[in-house]
Amino acid sequence: MTDDDSGAQDRRETKAARHLERARAGGEARADYDATQQATEDKTVRLKALRLAKEKADKKG
Repeated sequence: MTDDDSGAQDRRETKAARHLERARAGGEARADYDATQQATEDKTVRLKALRLAKEKADKKG
């Protein structure tokens, strides 16, 4: 192999490594986003239940 072939191989390996790192980072970002969305949904359900219970108690009282 010549030096040019070696340099091309290095560039391909570097490009592949960057691609894999971006994919990993993207997956982590998506997981964080999904976790935040789930927490928001859970909180909304909990607060709605509390509000409905309070409204029901207020009607009785």
